[in-house]
Amino acid sequence: MSEFPAISQLIPHSEPMVLLDRLVAWSPGHAECSVRVRADMRLVENGVLDTPFTVEHMAQTVAVCLGYEAYRGGRSARIGMVVSCRGFRVHESGAPVGSELLISASQLRANETTSHFACEVHCGGKRLASAVLTLFYGTLSAG
Repeated sequence: MSEFPAISQLIPHSEPMVLLDRLVAWSPGHAECSVRVRADMRLVENGVLDTPFTVEHMAQTVAVCLGYEAYRGGRSARIGMVVSCRGFRVHESGAPVGSELLISASQLRANETTSHFACEVHCGGKRLASAVLTLFYGTLSAG
């Protein structure tokens, strides 16, 4: 059993767009999530999750980071959106079905409406992708 709540309690997404399995590590401004690549997952084609699609996994990891912070404070997660993806780099070509991804997001800076996170996706000890995501969020809350 995980020490953290289910991903669905931390982000304002609903099935079938929840693309993460679990939160594996958290500290203020940092989160690591994992997911096992499955043949029936969204964005998987011909048995492979192509690396460019992992930007959504990065964005959801950011949402989990902020959502768990809100959860710990007894608040609902704020709804946000990615407004910029800078420096997106593909380091490896993709992740086959059956592999496990580890996605990290570390906050670089933030204010009341905007956050910047450095993100990476790893698979089997290799870095698949990296980027800096900028998110904008307002005062609307999920739930």
